[in-house]
Amino acid sequence: MHLLKRYAGLTLCCLLMASQSVAHATDKPFPSRAISILVGWSAGGATDLLARQVGEAMHKIGGQSIIVENKPGANGTIGHSQAARARADGYTTLLATNSTFAIAPQLYPTLPFDQEKDLAPVALLAESPLVLVASPKSGIESLPALLDQAGKTAGQLNIASGGNGSTSHMAAEMLMALTNTEFTHIPYKGGSPATVAVSASEVDLAFLDLGVALPILREGRAKALGVSSKQRSPLLADVPTLDEAGITDFEATTTFALFVPIDTPDNTIQALYSILDKAMHQPELLSKLDNQGVVPRLENPEGLKNYLQLEQQRWKEIIATRHISLD
Repeated sequence: MHLLKRYAGLTLCCLLMASQSVAHATDKPFPSRAISILVGWSAGGATDLLARQVGEAMHKIGGQSIIVENKPGANGTIGHSQAARARADGYTTLLATNSTFAIAPQLYPTLPFDQEKDLAPVALLAESPLVLVASPKSGIESLPALLDQAGKTAGQLNIASGGNGSTSHMAAEMLMALTNTEFTHIPYKGGSPATVAVSASEVDLAFLDLGVALPILREGRAKALGVSSKQRSPLLADVPTLDEAGITDFEATTTFALFVPIDTPDNTIQALYSILDKAMHQPELLSKLDNQGVVPRLENPEGLKNYLQLEQQRWKEIIATRHISLD
């Protein structure tokens, strides 16, 4: 009996110590350990590069390590799905593009996640204009020349993208919808192979992220016909926007946003946003983004929520107009 009482006392003591440890752990301000940023794309791409650059800036502000985890596949939806199932404590985040958080829910009949029910917005971070480029052998020197040729040879010109459902694919569909033209869409497994294809004249045209397009444009391996944003890019000051060149209301950019699992506490989300707010104003980061043609566009959780709704509706209309369906 004496041994039993002693054992019970030791057990109670251990339980009290454990509960105190848990209480102390929960009392620690967020973040108290490393934060993971999931990226649904391979290393070396635009989203991965942004995640690493922003992560470095966050580390300087918050003091904790930022670990970028690449989960490529299925046009970014594999990484998206993993983030949706992660523990909702703020230590697993997702850096996603509008191709996954806005376009995919309108395009795929089934997805392994529900954007609004499974993920909570933290911040809209930045956007990257696309550039419509023509291959060297196409002989196309301007947007009017392209539209004239497309009108005479419906479907004969082909246009590359970074994959079915990518922002570059949707930009091509928007181009056809607004100009009443037809091109043959050639999807590649990412922006890099699409860039190689157009610079080697394997395809006639491509929508490329600005940072990816700059090297081949500077080397004369492609011709820029227009940029997809509302304003010209300082890095291509002589290239008109597609809106300026005659396609009214054309705008299609790759946007980047951070999300967390849906049940993440509001104070944790606000702490993440506060770190991002400071990180996105660091001169070193801003200089890197400027050199890549990435434009900062910081918006808080409510701003991202509103943007998400508008962006989903916009692409829903384009997808319906073009009768696009992916299995």
